[in-house]
Amino acid sequence: MIRIGTRGSALALAQSTQVQRRLVNLYPSMQFKLVIIRTAGDEFQSVELFKKTNVGVFTKAIERELVAKKIDIAVHSLKDLPTKLHPRLALGAIPKRLDAADVLISSKRVTVTQLPLGAFVGTGSPRRKRQLAALRPDLRLVDIRGNLDTRILKVIKKRELDAVVVARAGLLRLKKYLKYARPISPKEMLPAVGQAALGIQIRKSDSKLAQLLKGLHHEPSSIAVNAERALLEALHGGCRVPLGVYSTIKNKQLYLKASVFSVRGVGAITADITGNPKKPEVVGRALAKKLLKLGAGSFLKEARREKLS
Repeated sequence: MIRIGTRGSALALAQSTQVQRRLVNLYPSMQFKLVIIRTAGDEFQSVELFKKTNVGVFTKAIERELVAKKIDIAVHSLKDLPTKLHPRLALGAIPKRLDAADVLISSKRVTVTQLPLGAFVGTGSPRRKRQLAALRPDLRLVDIRGNLDTRILKVIKKRELDAVVVARAGLLRLKKYLKYARPISPKEMLPAVGQAALGIQIRKSDSKLAQLLKGLHHEPSSIAVNAERALLEALHGGCRVPLGVYSTIKNKQLYLKASVFSVRGVGAITADITGNPKKPEVVGRALAKKLLKLGAGSFLKEARREKLS
């Protein structure tokens, strides 16, 4: 029996159930059981928690259970997983990443440019806020938290907001709300680090599980997200840093573009780089160095002061 640790939200369960099904298909003679673990992010959904807390609100409790051997593997949304893992844990596999783009959810399925003047748009993400403000300075941006259903129902049922911005991957995994979604091109809104990817965590000492998970691993996705996570780590940033990034492999080269945004205005520092996909961490760190040289450090300091205030 292999115990799979997961959060209990609808999206987390959809993700972990998909992983469970793939493992059952690969190893029909084995049993795989989901174990639901409540995290700090599930307990406290206030915006203030996310402004002031350290990284890992959705992952630390699950990691503790993994270290304590109460579960055998953990399924995380990779964007929630800190770049510095627990010293006794490792990423055993990164499955194929879904579309990393954001989408705008509205009852009339409009684009960002088609939203009415002064429309109320919900998002708790500094990255999304800064890019929305640059695209449409007239929009009134509202801090919201909660699971995907909670956020989207504020638009399509309660009519408290004109629109919300969410990740398209979540809709694809839940197979819900796609009819209300209009994609936002990465040229207009750079995604978050690791967005749309899953990270399957194991104990470093568990070589048998590491071998078992190889069937789930997707190397091109791993290359892309490892470059993105190396970039974030080199910038000394957490999940509250207003950083957007886009990565792809073309012509056997890894292309990485990123922007660091001001939390107090519409300013942004943007740079891109092309490098060796066999050394994704090197490419990510090189882009971080480029951004810092262009002045991104001042925006990162802003974000840290904002978090502490």
